[in-house]
Parts: sequence; structure tokens; C-alpha cells
Amino acid sequence: MNSSLVWFGFLPVIAYLVMDSFGGKRKALWGALILGAVEVGYTVAAFGALDYMSVVGFLVLAVFVTASLRTQDDFFFKIHGAVINVVLAAAMLIAFYVFHRAMLLDVANKYIGLDKLVAMNPQLDKETVSETFRVLSFQLPWWLVLHSLFTIYAAANWSKWAWAFVRVPGFVLILILASAFAQAAVMPRP
Repeated sequence: MNSSLVWFGFLPVIAYLVMDSFGGKRKALWGALILGAVEVGYTVAAFGALDYMSVVGFLVLAVFVTASLRTQDDFFFKIHGAVINVVLAAAMLIAFYVFHRAMLLDVANKYIGLDKLVAMNPQLDKETVSETFRVLSFQLPWWLVLHSLFTIYAAANWSKWAWAFVRVPGFVLILILASAFAQAAVMPRP
């Protein structure tokens, strides 16, 4: 899991919106799939290996683009991000409850390093940052599920632009809200 995961699904959505406006749904879906492959290539180039969430995300994208192409209905493509969010939420909850591991804390240690995170914000200590990631590993899955439900509803009932607004800025909003709630739970009360 890395910074490209935050963008995974965003670039294919943007490609889909732009290409659908000028070239039709079929070309837009192919463009989204190609850009998803480019994102996976970026992950390999940046980190020297594929991570499991990038692979799962791309496979879900490929399956749902194929379903949309076969049925000539872009609904399947529109819900691929929701499915990825649910898979990620399930993985985080299983890691937390079954293996007693805070997945986001493990990711932060592996890809960034807690010492670097603490150095970026010197008023926090390492224990506070660790606890924030631990709490976020429990809370974020529920935010992801909520966003997934809202994305599916938007895909089924709203225009492509309204759906895209829920999908991309809505995802950023849930990340901000989840982080704020996790920090509020960890910070000492005066």
C-alpha cells in the first residue's frame, strides 16, 4: 500500500469522464483500463515491486470494465471503486480483529517510517502517532463502507458528473473525516 493507492481509481475516473465526453463510453472504458495499468506500472517503478492492494485494485478495475463493455452499461465501472473500498475495509477489519494488527500502522512503518512522520510534526510524539494509526485502522473501514454505499447509490441514480464528485472528492473527504476522528480520539483532553 502506498501513495498511489490514494490515487488508484482517480485517474481512471478522470480519463473516463474526459473520454466519454469526446469519444463515447467504449473508448472511455478502455482509456480508464489503460490508465489503471499505467498506475500499476508507476507502483512497480516507484517501489520496485507490486503491492497486493494495487494488484487487487487493478484486477477489480479490469473485471468491472470488462463487465461494462460486455453489457454496454457503465454502472459496473462506476462501482469498481466501491468494491475496492469494501475489499480494503474487510482486509483492515480482518487484520485488526483476527490478527490483532493495525494495518495502517504497519503500512506507515513499512513505507514511510514513524520517525519520519514524527519529524514532520515535532509537537507529536511517536506514541501518539502510533496510536492514531492504530485507531484509524479500526475506524477507517467503516468510513470506507459508508463511502461505498453512497458511491453505489450515486452510480445507480445520478449523472456521471455527480457520481464522479461522490467518488473522487467524496473519497478525499472521508479520509479527512476519518483522520480527524482518529486524532480526536487519541489527543489528550485538557
